[in-house]
Amino acid sequence: MSHIKISKLSFHYENSNQNIFSNLNLDLDSSWKLGLVGRNGRGKTTFLNLLCGRLQGLGDIQSDLTFSYYPVQIKNPEEITLFELQNQVAFEEWKLERELNMMHMDPALLWQPFNTLSGGEQTKVLLALSFTDRDAFPLIDEPTNHLDEDSRSQIAAYLNKHDKGYIVVSHDRSFLNQVTDHILAIENKEIHLYQGNFATYEDTKHRRDEFNRKKNEKLKHQISNLNRQKVQFHNWAASIEAKKHIGMKTQYILNRRSRVNGAVIGHEAAKMMKKSLSARNRMNKRIEAKKGLMTNIEKISTLTMNFQPNYHQNLLEIKDLSLSFKDGKKLFHNLNLNIKNSGIVAIKAKNGSGKTSLIRFLLKQLKDFQYSGKCDLIKGLKISYLPQGFVEYTGTLKDFAKVQKISYEELLNNLKKMGFSRNTFDTPIEEMSIGQQKRVALAKSLVEPANLYLWDEPANYLDVFNQDQLINLLQTVKPAMLLIEHDQYFIDQVAAQKVNLNCEKY
Repeated sequence: MSHIKISKLSFHYENSNQNIFSNLNLDLDSSWKLGLVGRNGRGKTTFLNLLCGRLQGLGDIQSDLTFSYYPVQIKNPEEITLFELQNQVAFEEWKLERELNMMHMDPALLWQPFNTLSGGEQTKVLLALSFTDRDAFPLIDEPTNHLDEDSRSQIAAYLNKHDKGYIVVSHDRSFLNQVTDHILAIENKEIHLYQGNFATYEDTKHRRDEFNRKKNEKLKHQISNLNRQKVQFHNWAASIEAKKHIGMKTQYILNRRSRVNGAVIGHEAAKMMKKSLSARNRMNKRIEAKKGLMTNIEKISTLTMNFQPNYHQNLLEIKDLSLSFKDGKKLFHNLNLNIKNSGIVAIKAKNGSGKTSLIRFLLKQLKDFQYSGKCDLIKGLKISYLPQGFVEYTGTLKDFAKVQKISYEELLNNLKKMGFSRNTFDTPIEEMSIGQQKRVALAKSLVEPANLYLWDEPANYLDVFNQDQLINLLQTVKPAMLLIEHDQYFIDQVAAQKVNLNCEKY
C-alpha cells in the first residue's frame, strides 16, 4: 500500500493570476478506487497533470508511485495501432493483449490502423494501455464519452477486475457508482474527500448543503437585525446632533423637565455621538464576523430555452423506416416513432447503429444513402440541431452569434449560468477546451428559436451540475425533441418516450 501525500499545493496557469488550487493538503491511499468530480474548468485534468508531473505547482507532492495516464495522445492515427502505442509508451505486447482479453476484445485489433477502429474500440485499447504496467497507478480522464451503455458496462466490469486503485474522472453517475469507493470533489476551489461511491457523495453533499443553507438563513437574519440596530444608533445620533444645532442657535431648548444651556447640549451631544460611533463600530465588527461564518454553497442557475410550440399536433412521424448506405452497409430497419409538439423522445442504440445518421437524414445532410418506409416532417419547422462535434464552430463568441443570427447577450447569459468564466469570452471557439466548446454549442441551441430540437449526446463533456441544469430545464419546458444519449440517468429524467432503432419501446 502506498500513499500520495500533497502538502500546501498551489497552482495557476501563466496566463492567469487566479489560482486553480491554493494550499491544498491531501493524503490519498493508492488502494482507493477514487472518482474525481467537479464542475468543468475547476481543475480536474489539471490535478491529474500535477500528479503525473506534466505540470509543476508550488508545494509538495510525495509518492513512490509511477503514474499511467489515459488517454495518451495519438500522433499518427494512420499508423498500426500497436506501433503507434509503442511510440507513446514502453510496454510488452503480451501485457496489452492480456488486458484486451480481460475486456473480451480481440487482440487482432492491434494490427489495424488506429483510425480504422471504432470510437469504442479506441477507448478500450487506450484504457487497456493504462493497465499494462501493473505497478503503475492509473489516472483516467473521461473514459466513457461517446460510448453506448453496453460499452460503459464493459469498461466498468474491466475496472472492477483490478484490485489496485486508480483515479477516474467522469460525469456519468451510474458509471462512477459502479467503479469507485471514494470520491474527491472539487467544490468552490476546495477539495473534499468522501468515503463511498458517487451516490453516497451526492447524499452527503445534499445533507451538508441543506444544513449550510439553514445556517446561512439564520446568519442572514442575525445580520439583518444588526444592520437594523446600527441604523437606529445612527438615527439616534443624528437626532442628538440636530438638537445640538438648535440649542446653539436659540441658546436654549426645552426638554421634558427643564431648560438646558446650549453648551450643555453640545457636550451631551458629543458624548452621545462618541457612544454612537463606538456602538456602530462594534456592530460592523459583529456583522463582518457573521458574514465570515456563512458558507458559500454552489448554486445551480436556471437556464432559459427559446422553445416555440408549433400549432401542429404531430411534428415528425416515422413508420417502418430502414436506412442503409449505397455501398450496402445497413444501419437500422423498421423504425417507428412519433414526435408531438411537446415532449422528448429518446433513442437508444449501440455505437455505429445509425443514430447520428438518422438526424443527418432528417436534416437532409446524409449522402450516398438509400431508405424505405415513411418519414413525414412538418414543413417550415424551425429546427435547432446540437451536433456531437463542433469543428465547424469558430471565431469569437461575438462573431459566432452574428453568423448564427442569435442574440449575443442571451448567448453570454446562458454561458455564464453554465459556469463560463468572463476571461474566456474573447477566446476563439477553436482554441477552447472540448468542454467549453460543448457549452457554446448547447447555449447556441438554447438561444435560437425552435419548434423542434434534434440533440445528439447533449450530456457528453458536461459536468453533473450542467447536466442537472439541463434536466431541470427540460423537465420544466418539455420541448419537442429527438434525443440521442447514452447516459441512462439523463434519459430516465427527461424522456417521455424511449425507442430503440429496432422500433422496440424499452
